[in-house]
Amino acid sequence: MKVSYSSDEERFREEVRKWFEENTPPDVKDQTLGGSTLEHDLMFKWHKTLYEKGWISPEFPKEMGGAGFSETEQFIFNYEYSHCGAPRLKTKLVSLGMLAPLLLQHGTKEQQDRFIPDMLSGKTIWCQGFSEPNAGSDLASLNLKAVPEGNYFVLNGQKTWTSMADHADWIFLLVRTDSSGKKQEGISFLLADLKTPGITIRPIEALTDHAPFCEVFFDDVRVPRENLVGKMGEGWKLAGALLQHERLNAFPVGELIYAIETVRKNSEKTIYRGKPLMQDPVFRRKLAALEVDCNSLLYTFFRILSQLKVGSAPGPEASFLKVYGSELYRRVMDLNIEAVGPYGQSWYNLEEFDNSIHQATMGWINSASLTIWGGSSEIQRTVIATQVLKLPRK
Repeated sequence: MKVSYSSDEERFREEVRKWFEENTPPDVKDQTLGGSTLEHDLMFKWHKTLYEKGWISPEFPKEMGGAGFSETEQFIFNYEYSHCGAPRLKTKLVSLGMLAPLLLQHGTKEQQDRFIPDMLSGKTIWCQGFSEPNAGSDLASLNLKAVPEGNYFVLNGQKTWTSMADHADWIFLLVRTDSSGKKQEGISFLLADLKTPGITIRPIEALTDHAPFCEVFFDDVRVPRENLVGKMGEGWKLAGALLQHERLNAFPVGELIYAIETVRKNSEKTIYRGKPLMQDPVFRRKLAALEVDCNSLLYTFFRILSQLKVGSAPGPEASFLKVYGSELYRRVMDLNIEAVGPYGQSWYNLEEFDNSIHQATMGWINSASLTIWGGSSEIQRTVIATQVLKLPRK
């Protein structure tokens, strides 16, 4: 398979690469290996920089505040962004990468005008309220109730594993508005202001000493009916469309290639049996196998890109990118820990060890979650089996 860009696309790639090389601040670069995210103040600062450049949303049309890039330009932009070591932005992934495209498809004009401009500028930060206790990966088993009452829905229940809820302004929710039919029915999609009385947020501390997730409790919370997206009971369909956007964007392939290059650099600094580890034939074979797999994933992105260019929306094939990309990333992080040797056991002492050591350990720890969030690998394999391969359900 031969892949090449046109001369205009090559010029665009050079422009993007040069801008990121010259404008990515040192304190936000090389900080998010393994799917971890930046410290919040730096994340908001970097969001503002991209917004002022007009590049916070490559896929949005210019008239709506986006960059208006074509599908190929979006791919080039995302690849060069992550390949230069620029950080993941949860402020962007959740709002502009997931909710905003859904509002453009299913939201009212009032919802689009009210919410999307503030997502672009970073004035309002959003979080996703899908997961619940006792539901696990079975999203349809959710129990947070929303009872219609006049011009409001009254919410009672709990969400959990909600990323950034303690820093967000709004949350989009799947709620149960009817329990009489199948569990996939009677689910609706709501938008809620996190300052609404009755909402309590409790951070959950992780192994890394950070609190990337929260529990969110709803006690007689009144949400206006105007915040319903789509029709009542359409939430399951809307959630499926939203998660396809999440899975397509879950693993920027440039970030994987960057991670492989990081492994190579670390292995050249580590001495093993009197020589750089990179000269060890066993280690070289492991690295070569991962490079082949990363390039295979890159070509799969190119294949899906060619489908998008002719107008096809992301389908269940996006599940393949999620399951393969997340598991491959974990293997790369495993080899990166091997590349830094015994130093990989230390992640607190930043004064003694340089950032590459710290990032290797943090990236390895965080990579354990990649095969869970956004739909676990088991869920993705079920989607591939039943919707792509058309295999019967047991």
